[in-house]
Amino acid sequence: MDTRFTSLFTHSKDIFFVMDMNGVIMHTNHAFRNILNYSDDELTGINIAALCHPADKERQAESQGSLLLNKKLVGYQSRIKAKDGCYFSIIWSVILNEDDNLIYSSGNTLAGMIGQSEDDIVQHTIQSLNEGFIVLNANWDIISFNPAFQAMTNLSLTELAGANFMEIKSLGLTESVESEFQLSLTCKKSIQVQYLNAYSNSWLRINIYPYQDQLAVFIRDITEIKMQEWVLELEKKVLELNAMSQYTLAQSATELLMGIERIFPDMICSVLEVDDKQEKLHTLAGPRLPQAYSNQLEGLSIGPNVGSCGTSAFHRKQVIVSDIENDPLWADYVGLAKPYGLKACWSSPVMSSKNSKVLAVFGIYYHTMRKPNKEELNIIERTVNILRVLIESKKTEDNIREQNHRLQTIANISSHELRKPVATILGLVNLFDNDDLQNPLNKEIIGHIDTTSQQLDGVIHSIVERTAYIKAFEADA
Repeated sequence: MDTRFTSLFTHSKDIFFVMDMNGVIMHTNHAFRNILNYSDDELTGINIAALCHPADKERQAESQGSLLLNKKLVGYQSRIKAKDGCYFSIIWSVILNEDDNLIYSSGNTLAGMIGQSEDDIVQHTIQSLNEGFIVLNANWDIISFNPAFQAMTNLSLTELAGANFMEIKSLGLTESVESEFQLSLTCKKSIQVQYLNAYSNSWLRINIYPYQDQLAVFIRDITEIKMQEWVLELEKKVLELNAMSQYTLAQSATELLMGIERIFPDMICSVLEVDDKQEKLHTLAGPRLPQAYSNQLEGLSIGPNVGSCGTSAFHRKQVIVSDIENDPLWADYVGLAKPYGLKACWSSPVMSSKNSKVLAVFGIYYHTMRKPNKEELNIIERTVNILRVLIESKKTEDNIREQNHRLQTIANISSHELRKPVATILGLVNLFDNDDLQNPLNKEIIGHIDTTSQQLDGVIHSIVERTAYIKAFEADA
């Protein structure tokens, strides 16, 4: 860089940096480093794209093409990431110097725009939003839009400029949504509408604000929020059902899996219980899994190379297989899955609360080869936790039922079997002749007392056994 401009460049209050034609930063000034909280070494040599907001990268690529053509850009807006992860919205003036083939950029943040017009600040703020924003005229033509809206539509700047909002296929607008726009424009009424975008299989929330003959529209992807709501509702419903004595564990688990499959239509879910000896798998639930396939899993031994579920139970850890046909864990079992078009299987163990044993394995199958994303890993974790609650609560119910049965047995023994030998012994004692100890009748009475005492001992031993079982159960609970 020309030394004549070095001092101006270094001490300017404006953000200033120089990069080469590939976007690699060569120089930054103090203002740039101070605002973003990077050191000179941290910035020099990195590509400017690494600092740009993901939603701005396509616009950045397009602006580079415009810069090469026109040699300058004025009023270009982008969001740059600071060291703490926050983004600063910056308006840039950019010049391509053909003498040295370097790009010189000078910018201002919103914080540095004090004194500018209120309209400029509002416009700058709107451009920085993560929500999509557009302004429409009465014919639904797009007058203005921000980078977030462009990212949402996956259209280029050229395609969006002057485009008709109602004709953008990627938004998946339905007739009912379109009618809400017409109502807002006609009645000058602010409206909020939520709908499923069938094109992208995502939920969008639109807020429409009429102003004169135009509409200001904010669009937000609320898919994650909707899914969280659905999962919470599903968990509540399943836990309530599981608390009812007439619902079996298999029924509760099936209800849970069906709910998950409604939220994630591509998932095919299953739950395999692990026996008490931690040796075999038993089918508990799998509403969409082919019955013939489920039948082949029944009684399958767990092991280090037994598909996804058997391996997960053996190692007590999550096993993600994205390609069943070519994964060594499925080498001996690929023939089971192939006829049903199952291409991927992710399995997670359901551990007991004390982490002492594997209660079951939660499996997810897909008809395509794939790995889980963050959202899917989250639902797996939540489902495993709910399954643990379902299984342990039902096991506790079964143990309490067995305990009550044993207590009732003890009560029956106490009220009948215990009283009978005691009454017999007391009656025999009353017949005993104390005046003539050598009386033959006394010997016969002593024999009966001995026999009856042995019966009584057996009854008492039975009570002790049942009591010991109950104490052992309480200790494990």
